[in-house]
Amino acid sequence: MKQPNENGVYEADTTEELARRGRSHAAVRLCLCHDGRYRYALDMEYSYGGFCGPIFASGDGFATAREATDAATKELLRRFPKPWLGEPQSVHDELRELKAQIEQRFSQPTLF
Repeated sequence: MKQPNENGVYEADTTEELARRGRSHAAVRLCLCHDGRYRYALDMEYSYGGFCGPIFASGDGFATAREATDAATKELLRRFPKPWLGEPQSVHDELRELKAQIEQRFSQPTLF
């Protein structure tokens, strides 16, 4: 279990990719924190933008990595970028495909 740095930020233990299309991707970075809880940060990059952030000690903690990943995936879908009307059709297609891959994770039954 890791300790946060002086700014209350953890380094990720693992990264789980949620979607990929060429060089564009969406992922969740996870850390098992010093209190035994899992915390996450989102990481998304596509041809015209993206976002990422740190894993904060003050963030919500989850009992399992699966619970943290599910919460992160739901947050990612809430924050998912929308293409601007003036952007090329390829950006619209790219974002639509990435989002469909992420949504598919919730429609598949789990084995656990």
